[in-house]
Amino acid sequence: MEIFEGILANLSGGPLRKARLTHRANLDSRLATKHIGTLIGLGLVTKLAREGSYFIATGKGRDFLEQYYELVKLVNSNRTVIID
Repeated sequence: MEIFEGILANLSGGPLRKARLTHRANLDSRLATKHIGTLIGLGLVTKLAREGSYFIATGKGRDFLEQYYELVKLVNSNRTVIID
C-alpha cells in the first residue's frame, strides 16, 4: 500500500515520465513497472498519449489516495500505548 501511495502521490501533481516517477517514489525500474501496471489495471493511473511514457493519476486514483490518507489517520488516532 505504501508503494501505491508513493506512486499515486507523485502522479497526483501532474504527469510524470516513468524515469522521474521511479526516482521520486524511490523504486527500481522493474518494481515501478510492475506496480504502475497494477495501478493501470485498477483504473487508478493512466498512461498519456504523449511522446514517451507519461503517467498520471486518474480521478479514481486521487480518490483512492484521499481515502488511504483518511484510513492512515484513523488507524494512527486509534493507537493506544500499553505500558507494563
